[in-house]
Amino acid sequence: MGSHSEKSLSGSQDDVTKPQAGHDAVVQVPSGGGNEAITWTPREEAKVLRKVDFFLLPTVWIMSLLAWMDRANLGNASIAGLTAELNLTSTQFSLAISTFYFGYIAAVPFAMTILSRTRPSITLPAIMGLWGVVTACMAAMTTFPQLIGLRTLLGALESIFNPGATYLFSNWYRPDEMGKRASYYMSAAQVGGAFGSLIAGGVMEHLEGARGIRGWRWLFIVEGVVTVVASLLAMLTLPDDPTTWRRLSAEQKVIATNRLRQAGIVTAKDGDSSAGKKVSVKEAIRISLSDWRTYGIAIAAIFLCGSLLIVYFYPALVKGLGYDNPVKAQYMTVPLWVVGFVFSILSGIIGDRIPQHRAIIIVAGLSTSVILAIATCFVFDFTARYVLIAFMTGGVWAAFSGTFALCAELFQDVPPEVRAITLGIMSMASNTGNVYGAYLWPKEHAPKYLLGFGMVAATAGMTSIIFTAMWLKQQQERRAKMRRETQAEGI
Repeated sequence: MGSHSEKSLSGSQDDVTKPQAGHDAVVQVPSGGGNEAITWTPREEAKVLRKVDFFLLPTVWIMSLLAWMDRANLGNASIAGLTAELNLTSTQFSLAISTFYFGYIAAVPFAMTILSRTRPSITLPAIMGLWGVVTACMAAMTTFPQLIGLRTLLGALESIFNPGATYLFSNWYRPDEMGKRASYYMSAAQVGGAFGSLIAGGVMEHLEGARGIRGWRWLFIVEGVVTVVASLLAMLTLPDDPTTWRRLSAEQKVIATNRLRQAGIVTAKDGDSSAGKKVSVKEAIRISLSDWRTYGIAIAAIFLCGSLLIVYFYPALVKGLGYDNPVKAQYMTVPLWVVGFVFSILSGIIGDRIPQHRAIIIVAGLSTSVILAIATCFVFDFTARYVLIAFMTGGVWAAFSGTFALCAELFQDVPPEVRAITLGIMSMASNTGNVYGAYLWPKEHAPKYLLGFGMVAATAGMTSIIFTAMWLKQQQERRAKMRRETQAEGI
């Protein structure tokens, strides 16, 4: 183990012997059965983390990419003939978007209860395969009620994924490791949007009318089949938690578990941290609803996701800026997604440098969006508006990425069952915002869309206020904790 400083762990966080200053400082935690302790070097810990990253990050990234493509492809299909062929009004199209979230919200409580009691490595890919089948089935729809039914079912099935991914991240990573990985995960949304637009453009260009099938129908078939295939592969690579993952050796499981305990994170092995038993669903709900952080994040999420729903209308917005050709309009949405990708990654990198102030990074991104959304209401030059929209949504994406990391790390001090329920509540709240957001961009408001941009400014501003208040509350609690520790040391 050479000159590396060693960590010695194998118990709960309360048993940690804090290291003294020095390069060879040792952290020791008594094992459950006696005085033995396991030691490892930072190099061994890094090896465990690399293994987790290698399997977890690419898997959830691809799953997220396909989830976003499958839910957002309605916008691509709308300008490629779906709206005309199904005789949809602007209100009906907005309803088709929002019904996805009706299904999502209704299914989240059941989804997270199932997730907390099953193996995510099986549950998430299995449900992913089902939503792939539903996506492919949308190619056969011929009426508005069929569209509503399939979108509702798609939302119900996808409801488990985003909170499920957040839950998995909270099972493996410490707060100072969360931001970059969360932004990497969230970048799948931007890449999915950009890639989805490229696929839509390619399908419209090459498959329109192939075998007598319209291009927008081929779009659903192609994306649905790819999702089903990816779900089968995900079952082979997705990990559960540090105590059960078969790809880790016994020693690596101890390292993975106790490195989290050092950061104050309650692991699956800890159970209720007192009796070693799982927390019941009823008790998990009670604990979650008694925590002020649950309400703060939930209310913020309602406003934040309302701001982000503009991405569903990218094709229509770009078309309204003068790109009348449907294929060119698909391709011109790609730079908008790329800017969001860059902002999301920067948010994660900066947030990991100051994880205790991650909320400030979120507020900075939202403040940028507020200013640019207001400016967009007064600027009508096509090129200038295109640039303003790109950076306005980039600020929202930066906040969205930061919020994912914040949610994952904020509730790591509670048992996993409570964490799963709380993240489900977060997801329900955020998708409530998506329901009203679907009605902010009716085609009758083209090309100015003043209502939509005005609401982006308002909702982003409200979210900024909430996160600022939460950050101040956290700082107050942190100072109070430091005073208590100082007084305890002085006794």
